[in-house]
Amino acid sequence: MNRQEILKFIVDNNDNENLLDFYNKIYDKLKEINKRIDKLTAYLIIVVFVFLIASKSSIQSFQVGPISINDITIIVKLLPILFSYLLTDLVVSSSHKGELFMAVKLISMSLYKQDIDHRHLDHHKHNLITRLVLPFSYSMELSKLNSDKVPVFQAFFGFIIILPFLSLIFLPFYFEFYMLRDIYCNYMTDSLGNVSFYLSIWIMLLMVFYLISTAFRNFKDQKAEMK
Repeated sequence: MNRQEILKFIVDNNDNENLLDFYNKIYDKLKEINKRIDKLTAYLIIVVFVFLIASKSSIQSFQVGPISINDITIIVKLLPILFSYLLTDLVVSSSHKGELFMAVKLISMSLYKQDIDHRHLDHHKHNLITRLVLPFSYSMELSKLNSDKVPVFQAFFGFIIILPFLSLIFLPFYFEFYMLRDIYCNYMTDSLGNVSFYLSIWIMLLMVFYLISTAFRNFKDQKAEMK
């Protein structure tokens, strides 16, 4: 659902109680997907730490409750698959969150009387009422720093501060590369190592295809809005 579809939906249902019902449903769904993204992020971090420990550990086996693992390298071989799956899930969930966020934002502007600037219709522009109504988001809070008129020094300083944060976007891809390199160098002689290596690459390629397709679709929607 792009922005034009959302606005048409609001116009068609503006005097209908179904609009409020729809708003409540997607608002609850937005809160749930926020929790899901937080969990996926935590899982990714845990997978990285477990891989770093297991790949460097001299322990040959261990037992967790009734489950006994005699070959710890099995975990090392399986973690790249789990990491790539979790990362793909995170990317897809974040994309869906963007759609929900835009829908909740535009409908809230219709339901609650407020001063609206046309710039607030943009995905990255939010007025005070929008920030108060919507579930907490770091990206939304940081958008307060993205004002239209700021001194050059402030803009430059803000860019320097945010730059390391933006580099975090590439960290998951580096960790996946790191794990796959370890698999390639140490475990390509057995079948599980081969399956892990190629399956992880396939999942990552699937995620990249999804990102490219989503970007093209968003570009197409933006181009249609400009007409």
